[in-house]
Amino acid sequence: MGFKKWFGKKEEEVYQDYTLDGMQKGYMVDYDLNTWEVIGCNTYDYDGYLTKEWELRCGEEVRFLERGVEDGKVCLTLTQRIQVNEIQEPVVDTVLAEEDPPEEIHFQGSLYAATESGAGLFREGGSGEGREFVNWSFEGEEDRVLFISQWGERDFSAYAGEYVEEYQFTDILPGAEEG
Repeated sequence: MGFKKWFGKKEEEVYQDYTLDGMQKGYMVDYDLNTWEVIGCNTYDYDGYLTKEWELRCGEEVRFLERGVEDGKVCLTLTQRIQVNEIQEPVVDTVLAEEDPPEEIHFQGSLYAATESGAGLFREGGSGEGREFVNWSFEGEEDRVLFISQWGERDFSAYAGEYVEEYQFTDILPGAEEG
């Protein structure tokens, strides 16, 4: 053993500030007093407008954090999958008959109004050719959101949640294998 090791300068620890935008599969993040693991990273391409989605798991619960930037402003939503038939209105029948869902829908006793729709490509893992989809966005009171997606002629999914802020997510760390 050398004297330099005992009496020399300490090696400085390198500090890295991890952000939501840089999260990858295996990362851990704290939200709402729980630690969530990133189990998937996906992208949505709305004809050149890209959004990122992280699939988060805490125990048996799975949520989806989506991040988009429009006019320099970051927009984050945190949702969880719901059954389309939990929406009071017959969404699937209306889309099949009229190519759009109703302008207003009800979910768990709350009213949601249509805000926008768009078509694009979903890329699982953020790469590949992608899967085509059509998406309809709805907003309710108190920053609540609801999304309906059509993946094929009769393949629908729905997600409900809320707008969130970046500061609500803390202690972002890479998984053990990331080091």
